[in-house]
Amino acid sequence: MARAGEGDARWIVEDRADGTNVHGWHWQEKDALPWARARLDALCARRAIDGDGDGDGDGVVTRVAVTGVTKCEGEAYVNKRKGKIIPGYELELEMSYVAELRDGKTRDGKIRLPYVADENADEDPECVVVPANDTNEDARVKALILKSIVPKVLEGVRTWVKEMAAGGPGGDAPASAEAAAEAAEAAEAAKAAKAKSSASVPRSDKTAPLSQTNHTIRLTENFYCRPRDICDALLDGNRVQHFTQSRASGLNGSTGKFEMFDGNVQGETTEYVPGEKIVQNWRFSSWPDDHFSVVTVTFREPEPGNCFVDLVQTNVPECDKFGNETVMDTTENGWKNLIFGRIRQVFGYGA
Repeated sequence: MARAGEGDARWIVEDRADGTNVHGWHWQEKDALPWARARLDALCARRAIDGDGDGDGDGVVTRVAVTGVTKCEGEAYVNKRKGKIIPGYELELEMSYVAELRDGKTRDGKIRLPYVADENADEDPECVVVPANDTNEDARVKALILKSIVPKVLEGVRTWVKEMAAGGPGGDAPASAEAAAEAAEAAEAAKAAKAKSSASVPRSDKTAPLSQTNHTIRLTENFYCRPRDICDALLDGNRVQHFTQSRASGLNGSTGKFEMFDGNVQGETTEYVPGEKIVQNWRFSSWPDDHFSVVTVTFREPEPGNCFVDLVQTNVPECDKFGNETVMDTTENGWKNLIFGRIRQVFGYGA
């Protein structure tokens, strides 16, 4: 990378007093959640159809209208670096509906998409219809929604997924077909990274920079258990080996050095308050030598058996020691899928 006035102009990144990210060279992250709610409301909700209930012509149901998105929770963001767009999202979506019946009465309920996530971007998410009551009329309304409205909702989700891949809020779409292909390739690489703890392959033509920007990861996970259960799952070596199906050492329910995933994760637990807080120095073996992040895990229990786990990981490097720029994706997906996801699955903690 050259300074202004030196070398090939295509590779110049000028110093700007106003801090402008010239040519999008540096990592940018844009919060897309507010935009996602509004856009999904426009694409998936605000729909109405006429219908005859069960299709036998008796006109039990005269009209069904989806009145809007009532819940859009989770996270949605767009990362951009060197012209590449990498979207990330994990949403729980809910819409309300009202059906008008022939006798003038109404029936209402919800259309729920419990998991709309970038890891499943190439397939339609689960979509369920939940009537407010359990009557024959509600069953007829549900059948009509499943037949005529749910396909349109899923079509709207597919459109939104494409818009996220093109930059999401602000319409920062790739400028060319080549850039679009690059963005799609980057998204696929991010998905593949969740299956690896640190399987980066060294490349002879690229090495890690001497200095780089460090980042912060923030996650919140919900479990149906007590906070101490999650503490045990994270700090008990036998449980860790059970849900990771790989070797772990040094995890004995207290502070001290440890390894996980056959040594691919290394660190030291520096603070542990059972059921309240865990602090660790934490790294992948593929990170630059002696580079550690700091992981702080805290626990909330608004009601017994409903546990929220808040994770903040600071000082996460932008590149590994081989120059690969997938560290953020690999680390975040590792927590979500290889740790929290497997704890939820193996120990049956729901949510």
